[in-house]
Amino acid sequence: MKNIYIITGGTINYVRPHFALSAPAYGNIGREIANQLNEMDIQEDYNLYLIPTKMALSIIQDDKDYEQVYYSVLKKAGLDKLETNDELSKFTDYLISEKDTRCIVMSAAVCDFEPSLVTTEDELNSESFGKSFSRLHSNNFISLELKPSEKIISKIRKTRKDIFLVNFKTTSDVGFDETYKQGLSSLKKNSSNLVFANDIKQKINMVVTPEEFPYHTDDRKGTIDILCKMLKDRLNLTFEDKTFLVDDLRAFPDKLVSDKSIPSNWYEVMTYLFKNNAFKPLSTTGKTSGHFGCRVYGKDYERITSERKINHNESFKRGMIRVYSYKDNKLMVGGAKPSVGEKTQEMIYHDLGDKIDAIVHFHSPLKDGVKEIPTKSQFSFECGSKECALNTVSGMKELLPGIWAVHLDNHGPNIAFSKDVKSEDVINFINKYWDITLKTGGIV
Repeated sequence: MKNIYIITGGTINYVRPHFALSAPAYGNIGREIANQLNEMDIQEDYNLYLIPTKMALSIIQDDKDYEQVYYSVLKKAGLDKLETNDELSKFTDYLISEKDTRCIVMSAAVCDFEPSLVTTEDELNSESFGKSFSRLHSNNFISLELKPSEKIISKIRKTRKDIFLVNFKTTSDVGFDETYKQGLSSLKKNSSNLVFANDIKQKINMVVTPEEFPYHTDDRKGTIDILCKMLKDRLNLTFEDKTFLVDDLRAFPDKLVSDKSIPSNWYEVMTYLFKNNAFKPLSTTGKTSGHFGCRVYGKDYERITSERKINHNESFKRGMIRVYSYKDNKLMVGGAKPSVGEKTQEMIYHDLGDKIDAIVHFHSPLKDGVKEIPTKSQFSFECGSKECALNTVSGMKELLPGIWAVHLDNHGPNIAFSKDVKSEDVINFINKYWDITLKTGGIV
């Protein structure tokens, strides 16, 4: 079976003997998550390991059998304890190297700083740190310079995209919006699958998702329940990122629409959405969420689609991704990697066939009181997964002649339409049901 590791507790960075920098944390959050996952019978499918740092060892000391397992895991990683940042980094490297590692819940409070320079009356500008060096005397005044510690969390999915990563972001007295902003920034920066963000002063807790939405309740336990349910649901999703880059040549919609190679109504709809700010950049990255594309006629490629991890408002100027047919079970593309929503687009085209020629997906909520639009839950599905695509396609319905749509709750609509529909009819349809001045999850 594959393994889930919940790492919890605080770490320290030694300055000298009897003197260390620390991130005080005693493992309660990790223990709560482990208990909740056990109640959900996660161990029927996965081995679950609760890994406290030395600071938090008390959470497993009442279970001798578990202590034995714990020290066995550390021994395999070449460690006898998990106390310092360096030891946590080494343990993380071990988990990355283990093929059976499926999920890491990094709830450890990692010390953000390490010493870089110490000055005392006895030692001028010393760069020697650790327990093996001489102790600093308390009868001396000392000056200590610090530098940022290595960001251990950032290396996990750089190396192993198949590891499901949950990390934590703590704020203090900044409120809901700023906590969400910092949680989302952490998620994007570390390519995490989920982030548990909490404001320790205002007692705000939320689970931030890649779909850019903060799920939350009024209490910590309820939000931990959300985290565990979402983790269990999303852990078994499949991602088929089997694209092969043919070349770096892009398709330019301006040229394609002028020679009638793409639907003019799609071009006009996209121009309207760009002009009216339907794709809102994150202030932290400048990139936008969503995806879109259309069929291409009379060319050696079949479709064009949006590019991954860019500001979509620049798509026409940058050029878009050319999509060919499959070869050796890989989707052949030209230009760059397509949006993760390309799997959803592919399934919609396949399911609806020649009924539709274009697709657009943006992150805006339904207007108040709208009931006509079919809605599917997004809770269990990460955008880009095969299961998310299947969930989307299963909800698509023809709501006007030639216009098909579904709304993904706490995410946004997928709208597909025929080249024969007037562009103003598609635009009016969008404006009737969705408020494109707003962004699902809030504007960041």
